[in-house]
Amino acid sequence: MSTDVSLQRRCRDQEIAIGRLMDEAQLLRAENADLLAQLAVARRPLAASDGIDRLEATLPVGPGAPATARAALTSWLSGHVPVQVLDDARLLASELVTNSVRHADLSEEACLRLAVQLRAGALRVEVRDAGSNGTVTPRAPDPVDGGGFGLHLVDALATRWGVNRTGGTHVWFEVDAAGATI
Repeated sequence: MSTDVSLQRRCRDQEIAIGRLMDEAQLLRAENADLLAQLAVARRPLAASDGIDRLEATLPVGPGAPATARAALTSWLSGHVPVQVLDDARLLASELVTNSVRHADLSEEACLRLAVQLRAGALRVEVRDAGSNGTVTPRAPDPVDGGGFGLHLVDALATRWGVNRTGGTHVWFEVDAAGATI
């Protein structure tokens, strides 16, 4: 008899746990509906117009922003640029987005903009935020507590990079994309 009660209790506990997981999954889907829609747009194939194509995406400020930027770049550029170019672009975009999230002093409701432009031979990525304070310069890397590596990576891997402070902060980089198809 106690085995039946124990088995019933375990089944009931599992049903409760499954119900909670299903509720949590639904909440996550609802919270990320806008991100899923943006990724769906980013997945559409490149369509050349005068040899230039562009992706723009809005990223909510938060810990998931760098991953969302990497996913958008991967979806949009896979098969159109050499793998090494895509890997470098993903890393550098992730670093710039992380810098915006950490240093731009933005509210939780704020958004970042990711703009990507592919032209024959060049890939340009820009991260825009509404922040206007502070400086955008490489700082000494901190191997103990972390941080300070991002702009050093940008400087090392990008063909060129810069900052525009018109209407917020726009940090951009370009990498050579020889072999890109648009």
